[in-house]
This record gives sequence, structure tokens and C-alpha cells, in this order.
Amino acid sequence: MASHETITCPRCQRTFECRVGSILRCQCQEVTLSEEERYFIQQQYRGCLCADCLRDMKVVFRQSTAS
Repeated sequence: MASHETITCPRCQRTFECRVGSILRCQCQEVTLSEEERYFIQQQYRGCLCADCLRDMKVVFRQSTAS
């Protein structure tokens, strides 16, 4: 199994290195998501998002639940 692959973020179209083979070293580990935030993101996108988009989606989630 490959320890990483270069993929394109489905939200911003930027490429990044996904380290699914060593998840603790993956860029997504920089962003802590609640179960609700994960579900919210999964309903809109398939696959991995880059860390910047994960951070942005946390804000979008908060804004959507604030009303």
C-alpha cells in the first residue's frame, strides 16, 4: 500500500499530498473536526479536502448552525 498520493481537493481544486498510509502525518490531522462537522462535509464533498478547506468548512458549518 502506498504511504501517500497526490490528489486534488474537490473544493478548491488545489493539489496536496494525502498520506492515508500514515494518517498521523497527513495534513488533515492539523484540523480537529467534530462528528457533526465531518457529517456536514461528507454531505457536500466526496474524498479528502485539503487542510485549508477543512478549516473553511468548519466556519461554514458554524455559520449554518448559528441561525
